[in-house]
Order: sequence, then structure tokens, then C-alpha cells
Amino acid sequence: MNEALIRLEEVTHTVTRWIAFVGLLCLVALALATIADVMMRWLFNSPIHGVNDLYNLVIAVVVGAFFPITLMQRHHISIRFLGTALGGRANDWLNNFSNVALLIFLALMSWQLIKYVGEVWETGETTWILQWSVAPWWAVATAFVTLCVPIQLIVTLRDALEPRAAGGHGH
Repeated sequence: MNEALIRLEEVTHTVTRWIAFVGLLCLVALALATIADVMMRWLFNSPIHGVNDLYNLVIAVVVGAFFPITLMQRHHISIRFLGTALGGRANDWLNNFSNVALLIFLALMSWQLIKYVGEVWETGETTWILQWSVAPWWAVATAFVTLCVPIQLIVTLRDALEPRAAGGHGH
């Protein structure tokens, strides 16, 4: 089982890198649109209408795209002084507890985001200027965040099966 879990972790890590790359491309596109808008305002006193709408849609996707890789690489915020002070088993127990707590939090957050996407889809909410539907953008962001649940489960299982590995994965 451990080999299968390691292989699953490797595949998941590759997938999360691609998702983060998509997020990076969206962020670059957003930056370029912002620069173009600023230049148009400065040079011609004529802003690009809808850039703010675009920003509001794309930023949710960008943020959601970086969640999975952050979890996979274990770069989330953690406070380790208590576990370090207690050492050994207490540290492993605290790490496992925090992994499970984060897993529960991500599941609850995903559930609420799924409900939100359903609501904006049902109401047909659109952006103010461009009149683009908000729901597809939030659906993508929600998919990225929801993907964090199985990713955190993999992290939790891996750390529980190999407690000392938790410290070696970039905490």
C-alpha cells in the first residue's frame, strides 16, 4: 500500500503543478490587462471597460489554482514550536491532528463553495460591465479548492504512515 500511496502522491504532485501553471498564466494575463488599462488611462484618458470585471472573475481562479500545490508541497502555514518542544510522538500526534483538522476544514469549505456556485448559477449572476456569467469562473475555482480534499487526504495518510516523513516534505 505504501508504494501505491507514494505513486499516487507523485502523480498528484504533477497534476497540482499543472494546475498552478494555469493559475500563473491567468495571473500573467490579468497583470497584462491591468497594465494595458493603466496605459490606456494614462496615454489616452480612455480606460479599458471591463478590466475590473475580468479581475474579479480571474482572481478567484488564480487563488484556487495555487491551493492544491500548496498543500501537496506542504507549504501551508504551520506552527511547530509546541511539537518541537514536546518532541517524538507528541510532535507526530500534533502533526496528524492538524492534518485531520485541515482535511475537515477543506471539506467544509468545499461544501460551502459548491453551494455558492449553485446559487450564482441559479440566479444567473453576471458581472456589471461585461455581463459575463459569474458561475463558470467560480465553478473552476471551486473545483480547484475541492481537489484539495483528496490531496489533503493523501498528505494525511502519508504523514500518518510515515510520521518522520512529515518533517522531510518541506514543512
